[in-house]
Amino acid sequence: MIAACPKCQTRYRLSREKIGPQGARIRCSQCQTIFRVQAPENAPATPPEARPSPVAAPAPAPAAKPAPPPEPPKPLPPLARALVAEADAEQAKAVVELLAQWRIEADVVEDGAEALVRMFREPPALAVLGADLPSLRGARIAEIAQRASELAAVKLIRVASASDQSGTPGFDAEEMLEAGDFPAGVSDILARLGIGAKPSAPAPVAKAPPVPAPKPAAPAPAAKPTPAAPAAKPAAAPAPTPPVSSDPAIAAAERLARIAVSDVILYNQEKFAAAAARGTAAKELASELGEARQHFNSRVAPAVRAQRDFLVEEIERRAAALRKS
Repeated sequence: MIAACPKCQTRYRLSREKIGPQGARIRCSQCQTIFRVQAPENAPATPPEARPSPVAAPAPAPAAKPAPPPEPPKPLPPLARALVAEADAEQAKAVVELLAQWRIEADVVEDGAEALVRMFREPPALAVLGADLPSLRGARIAEIAQRASELAAVKLIRVASASDQSGTPGFDAEEMLEAGDFPAGVSDILARLGIGAKPSAPAPVAKAPPVPAPKPAAPAPAAKPTPAAPAAKPAAAPAPTPPVSSDPAIAAAERLARIAVSDVILYNQEKFAAAAARGTAAKELASELGEARQHFNSRVAPAVRAQRDFLVEEIERRAAALRKS
């Protein structure tokens, strides 16, 4: 039979023979309470047991462990290494970020002489030579690198400026950039040179279906039409770059003329715009072109200058492009 302690409710299994017809006194092994147990009438005898056994409570189930968070994707390893020689810290940062998109890791130096030493110490796959480098000009770095057999595999990109434009024919950088196209134009050059990997375009964002507008309860009275504001005049598009001449000397003169005229227009924007509209840009900006011509003549050989007036041709081309826009 089963007996329970009246105080702590611990249950015990007892044999009928131990209780007897007069009952029995039991001491609870848990709380030491003494209580009397009476044998039920006509209850079947149960096998004798040496000691009462309490009924054990079920053990609680272990708590489930939370799933670990997913690991972030690992960045792809770089495909090439570049050296960026640029004195302007903001420009250098922009180039490094652009190269990283092409999976090209880059080291940055601010001095031209240091850049050349680093190229010989550990030749990179690509060297970007900024404009107006201290200690050693970009054109001179390109010439030394092109003549050195140790740097034959290094691809060179040089940024031209009005103060450092012409290099040694046949020993200049493979690719030239004007200051206005730097650093955005580096992407097109990387594609032509086959260095790195072109960044993939972002996946298109799915557009939610439009929600139909609620129908108005009643038509609103028609408002009086107001005169439309005049459309804003579109901004002038930059003049397209003319095709490059196959003659290296002519091509270098054309590049220098574009840079020199760009400086003239930059510092005389209103005067140039008014003169371009009248078709007299070269005449009205003759004095400004004269200052640029002194630097142009010091960089271009007389035989090349005698073929045509590069500065006048360039400013007239830019004026015509402004009128068309």
